[in-house]
Formats: sequence, C-alpha cells, structure tokens
Amino acid sequence: MQVGGPLGAYVPESQWDVPLDYEAYAALGLVVGHGGIVVHDDTANMAKLARYAMEFCALESCGKCTPCRIGSTRGMETIDRIASAKDKEQQVHLLRDLCDTMVHGSLCAMGGMTPYPVLSALNHYPADFGLQPAEATAS
Repeated sequence: MQVGGPLGAYVPESQWDVPLDYEAYAALGLVVGHGGIVVHDDTANMAKLARYAMEFCALESCGKCTPCRIGSTRGMETIDRIASAKDKEQQVHLLRDLCDTMVHGSLCAMGGMTPYPVLSALNHYPADFGLQPAEATAS
C-alpha cells in the first residue's frame, strides 16, 4: 500500500498495523503526506512503480534545481539498468546515492519526496528489481 499521495512510501504488509499518524510514520521513515492511500495487489511490479515515481518527478519538475530536474531522469535510467541486470550492485549503490542527493538537495517537496517510493520499493520488494534482499541493501 502507498500512503501519502503519489510520492508516498510503499508500506509493506508487515507495517500495516502501524497507526496512521505523523509520529508513528516518521519513526519508520514514512510520510503521511496528503493522507491518500493506494492499495496494490500482489501482481504489482514495485520496480515499475518506483520507476514511475521518478518519471512523475521528471515530468512535473519545475526544473529550478538540479537534484530534481536531472536526478529524476537519471533515476529512471538507473532503475532501467537494474532491471536489465547491468552491474546491479553498482547501480543499486548509485540509485541510493542519487536518492540521498534528491532528499537533501532538492529545493521543494517534489524532488525531496520522490525517493520515498523508490527506496521503499527497493527495500521491501527487492525481488521485483531482480535482486536478492542482500543486494538491495548493498551500498
């Protein structure tokens, strides 16, 4: 389930019992955001949804800051390389670094929140990226 709007994190089933409140979510690195909830069934491909978050940011970016404008485009490319099995470990490391830059360097919430769905998909659904759990957390 995705909580918080189009840039909210994906909440795995193991965390569905966490109270939907700001402090409880913040403690887990999640956001309540707009309070919207989208539920996907088990056929959803989380790597494709993570890529969609980057694509959404690339399309909606105002272009003022580099982390959002360029980072989202590079994020799509990096997720594509992970999916195509090219240097997976290096690409996962690159994606995590890119997300960190977007979170800490973007001027607004668009770029700063885009990594939430990307990282939560990578952390909780590594198989959808063609990764083993240990590969998904490699840095």
